Amino acid sequence: MPGTWGRTTAGFISFKREKGIVFTLAAFWTYRMQSLKTRVFDIINDKDNGGKPNSVFDFFIIFLIILNTFIIFIETYPAIYHNYKGFLDLIEQITIVVFTIEYLLRIWTCTCYPEYAHPVTGRLRYACSITMIIDFFAVFPFFLTFIMPLSPQIIHFLRLFRLFRVLKLLRYYGSIDVIYRVIKKDSQYLFSIIVILMVFLSFSSYLIYIFESEAQPDKFQNFDDAFWWAIETTSTVGYGDVVPVTDMGKFFSFLIIIVGIGLIALPTGVIASGFLEELRASKEGTEDQTAPHLADEIRKLKTLLDEGTISEDEFILGKQKILK
Repeated sequence: MPGTWGRTTAGFISFKREKGIVFTLAAFWTYRMQSLKTRVFDIINDKDNGGKPNSVFDFFIIFLIILNTFIIFIETYPAIYHNYKGFLDLIEQITIVVFTIEYLLRIWTCTCYPEYAHPVTGRLRYACSITMIIDFFAVFPFFLTFIMPLSPQIIHFLRLFRLFRVLKLLRYYGSIDVIYRVIKKDSQYLFSIIVILMVFLSFSSYLIYIFESEAQPDKFQNFDDAFWWAIETTSTVGYGDVVPVTDMGKFFSFLIIIVGIGLIALPTGVIASGFLEELRASKEGTEDQTAPHLADEIRKLKTLLDEGTISEDEFILGKQKILK
């Protein structure tokens, strides 16, 4: 019986020791992974959200984006493209691999952001951000061609999504987050303007159809033709493919052009005003963070005075300079 109890006790202690080792290894592995995640985050995410490129990784991604833009333009010259097709396809494949790894690493490390700290919902919300949507569309059409058989026309259309790679530059040199905040903040005004504009276009299309359909049945066959005329007239583009010939149609076109200038300018003005406000607020916030507070500077001078480092006259003179 004592032998059995001894073996049981020894087994229990051994189990506890092994369990402790497992917990220790798990904790060490978790710490190492968290440390690795932080280092990767510092390389690919830190300070690049609307900021400036500041690492080799940033400049490498920018180089690939510019190179892909150049290749897209090269494809419009068949004689040049076919001569270097193998080399250009290799660059395309390397780009897809790099951008895919970048996308996955950003999803993995986004939990280092406090607002995306949750491992599931945080990553989902981060994946739905503007910059990550752009990153997704920059690579997903390539993999879609392997998942399912597609017609050449659809494949050619999907290649247009490569233009999203150019938009990736906004992460480094653009203010896409500022524009998003402006549109979100002024969404009610913009929605109201869009509703007014659509009502105005519909009303104009119906009237011009009444005025011109009999005189030009080939030009104003239905509402679609009239709506197209209303769009190009309101925007003052005037392609000249559809021109009113009746007196009422010409007079109505004159009114449409005058009113259209104001309507088209409204959303532009709202966005421009909001953009300037965001830039001003951002600049003021940066100045508040970098500029030293007057009270702190005076307190430092007082400390130097108490320590005997400066005299009373020097303290007064320094205080006057700070206040000025």
